[in-house]
Amino acid sequence: MSIFSKLKSLFNKSIECGDELNGRLVYLYPLKGRIVHINSNIIVNDGYSAVFVVNDRVSDIIPSGKHKLGGAVLPVTFSRLKLDRPNKNGNYEKKFRADIYYVLTSVLENVEYSSNEPFYAKSDKFGRIKGYAEGLCNIQIFEPEKLLKVLLIERPFIPNKQSKELITDLVGNEVNKMLAKSKVGFTEILLNPKVLTSVLNPAINEKTEIFGVRVYNLEVASLKLNKRLQKKVAEFLAERSHFDKQFENTGIKFQPEKIVPDKVDVSVGNATTNEFGYEQQTNQSAPQIVRRGGNVKAPIANTNYERTDIGSQENILNNDNKKVCKFCGETIDAKFAFCPKCGFKQ
Repeated sequence: MSIFSKLKSLFNKSIECGDELNGRLVYLYPLKGRIVHINSNIIVNDGYSAVFVVNDRVSDIIPSGKHKLGGAVLPVTFSRLKLDRPNKNGNYEKKFRADIYYVLTSVLENVEYSSNEPFYAKSDKFGRIKGYAEGLCNIQIFEPEKLLKVLLIERPFIPNKQSKELITDLVGNEVNKMLAKSKVGFTEILLNPKVLTSVLNPAINEKTEIFGVRVYNLEVASLKLNKRLQKKVAEFLAERSHFDKQFENTGIKFQPEKIVPDKVDVSVGNATTNEFGYEQQTNQSAPQIVRRGGNVKAPIANTNYERTDIGSQENILNNDNKKVCKFCGETIDAKFAFCPKCGFKQ
């Protein structure tokens, strides 16, 4: 850098961000001493808004473009600090203190969200469930003032290293609340994870718009569980692995989950229907989140089979449409080549 460039950067009081905004949802501009000079210029990048926080309260929001900081651009700030009036010496103030946040107002895609408030649910098979949802979504901050008010309630300022995590935790915690109130069973989530997409996406924005955020294309990629529950889930999914070979000729494919420590993957793939009317997964799948232990694919097969109890074994044998499995004694349709319960060929 030349001497001229150094001098220019030293005396230049303009407020401008460059590449440091890339991938950020909220960025606190590093003002020396939090001092803002009146009549200096501020340049707001495309897709961002500049939010001024004065005396711990959001005052003015400036859209993208180049602006000169004065009473016309910062009416609330000037009124609150009485900058539009001369001081006791008859002079007008030339500077004031404030925090300036650059807030992304366009959509940021494939954001990894987490959660720090667990959901609780009950399951007949697994007992009391406690977990944390994690996944991917697209995020748009459409009302920066609402979001900053929420984030500044518990802290004097929003650190740049934590800003994204604070926002994604808000989203993840709302997902957890919806999971806790959902009528979808935990077992159904493990075996048919795409049900979460259909349940959560239509309703998530009703929750997140309260703090000025919209969420699109929400996907739950994993549920973080304790070791005890994780072991039960692993055993449950391992029991289903034998269906891989038993139903290989029917086109029904059960894929046992590869367990990552303390997490259960519930990533959603694209389901198709085979010739027997059951759903199975294609090779196209939703974006995976890379975690320790590698990417994980969850079982997605629909395991709801028809079962009809029509009386004693003799009555069943006399019915041309029914038969009894010679291995497990299950009542099945005569057209089934494999028993849906034990998987053996008839």
